[in-house]
Amino acid sequence: MTDHNDDIIEATQDAAEDSGPDNFLIDILTGNKESASAKKLLMQKVLRQLIESYGFDRNDLEVSYNPQIPGQGRKRIDIAIFRSDTAHTNDNLQRIIVCKPQKKRDKLRSIVEAEADLRELKELLELIPGASLGMWTNDQEDFYCQVERTRFEVRTKPLGVWPVPGELTADLDRTGGVIQVSAEAEGLEDALLRCRQYLNRNLGLDHKDSFKQLAVLMLAKIYDETRPSAERKFWIKGDEPFTEPGQQAIQRRIAECITAAKAWQPNLLTRGWDLTLEPHETARVVTELARYSLSETQPRYRTVAFRAVARSVMDGREGRYPTPLNVAEMAVRMLDPKPGERIMDCSSGTGTFLAMTAAHIFKQHLAALGTTPEEASAEQIRQAQNYTVAWAANNALGCDIDPFLAVASRMNMLFTTGNPGRIFRIDARTFPDGDLDGIETARPALPLGSMDMVLLNPWFSSQDKISDASILSAYDLGHVWERDEDDGFRNTGNLNSGGVPPEVLFIERALQWVKPNTGRVGILLPDGLLGNPGDEPIRWWILRHCEVNASVDLPIEPFITTVKEFGLSPALCSLLILRRRGQEELIRPEHPEYKVFMAVIDRAGMDRKGNPLFQRAPDGDELIFDEEVIERVREGGEVKVKRVVRRARRINDELPIVADKFTAFMKNGEVAE
Repeated sequence: MTDHNDDIIEATQDAAEDSGPDNFLIDILTGNKESASAKKLLMQKVLRQLIESYGFDRNDLEVSYNPQIPGQGRKRIDIAIFRSDTAHTNDNLQRIIVCKPQKKRDKLRSIVEAEADLRELKELLELIPGASLGMWTNDQEDFYCQVERTRFEVRTKPLGVWPVPGELTADLDRTGGVIQVSAEAEGLEDALLRCRQYLNRNLGLDHKDSFKQLAVLMLAKIYDETRPSAERKFWIKGDEPFTEPGQQAIQRRIAECITAAKAWQPNLLTRGWDLTLEPHETARVVTELARYSLSETQPRYRTVAFRAVARSVMDGREGRYPTPLNVAEMAVRMLDPKPGERIMDCSSGTGTFLAMTAAHIFKQHLAALGTTPEEASAEQIRQAQNYTVAWAANNALGCDIDPFLAVASRMNMLFTTGNPGRIFRIDARTFPDGDLDGIETARPALPLGSMDMVLLNPWFSSQDKISDASILSAYDLGHVWERDEDDGFRNTGNLNSGGVPPEVLFIERALQWVKPNTGRVGILLPDGLLGNPGDEPIRWWILRHCEVNASVDLPIEPFITTVKEFGLSPALCSLLILRRRGQEELIRPEHPEYKVFMAVIDRAGMDRKGNPLFQRAPDGDELIFDEEVIERVREGGEVKVKRVVRRARRINDELPIVADKFTAFMKNGEVAE
């Protein structure tokens, strides 16, 4: 095997050190403030996964453990895991983790190709008789192994997954595999990104073809979790992913699962969405997904992870790109959808708004049960998940003109909630007319005037204006307007021959879709539309047909981060919250004055490069807070809730503050200081 030393360089701790005052971390175990390095940051990331996903007790973990083995010089174990409630000695050492941050790889390696890197881990496992399980990670690749000791030799074999705390190593080889764990957002996102990297880089698939393969396997995974445990097929055991018979067995199980899953959701995927991977390729991707229980993972974490792989299927044409997650979350919180309300996104893209609405409904139901996502019991989580599934099936609606994005939106909803909602491939601008394949089923499902709420981020374009007369004639805003004698505006009856930006027509279409009097719209619009003198007729039309509840001026940073991969320059934009006026209001020549909630947001949690911004004191120092958090400590099938105080920095994101103040404004009519 060739050792590609020129392709990968270990990022040692000293090389990564930065003596800058802000380059520090708060250790999750001790709460101490320490200078940051690539290695320390990786170790903290692994510790969070061990505590928050696997359920290890923090008291059983130790970093930089020195096993003091006679005759072996100074050895150091990056993360040592000891048997529960025992002294931290070699006799009680059960698992060993080696963390080696390395230069980013183009392709992921097999465990054979990584043999040279794994020697240190294997040597440590051989030297410490009590240790039976090992993990090696470089923040891109995770490799697991198990020690088998006989009278004559000590050997290691690769593993696809680790058992949870308290689960016997013998369970690694049982039918059904080991216990699946709930995921925290970062771990699930990393797993999906590894899948995408393997499909893109190792197999040479483009973004859309790799997404198709991943979507089919996601469908199978989600369906499998609806089955009784004894009937599940989406699992791996022991070293199956690393042997040809094991890979064939995985392929057979997954093929059966896919067939059943497509019958379960016959309208989710379209023609051509089939698994075409070879058995060893399927095994590699399944290994990443099999360890997690999606049904026990918070919806918000699931949509964050899904977004990481789905955003690449949008190409930025016509100014279309995913909505920043914190912006979508703020909009949903401001509109505060209720469980029985019909919610629609008529430019759904990858489904961000609908998925974040589902996460909101999930939290609402837990609140009704008197708990939070962090504190809820397993039974309460299941109740809220089932409630969210039922909500999505009946009340989450959407559409997109792009057939690929229509499927991506359904997949986002399925991945986030366990149900794809009702998302159709239609042209929202021409509805209820049109000839796309979703129009016949969309007409009875999406009649105009039937939605309680529409949330959307229409594509912005000053270049690709809509000039089709058959489209423009259906809209007031598709016509030319002139000033009238009362200092207002009137429709001349002439179509706008110069074309109309798409976002302008989407304003009117969104309002047509919601119910008169009560229907609400949350829409992102470019600031130019809200301020340019030439667009005054549009603003007059909005004020005539709507009550403006809020106008929030958004910072540019989250949009820069979102569009940079498409090579675009984002427009400065604002969020408008509108209520559609009823017919009685529209016939009045004037409307009573009312208060409008207005906010200008300066900070949204990140800088222009996407780096996190943390809260600071007036003197500029970053603040550190003591926060009580819930940790779920697992011992086999039993989970206990443990409250601990962690010291941590807080992201400086003003969007949640604005959402809270708007909620208070709508309740009291005033903005609290």
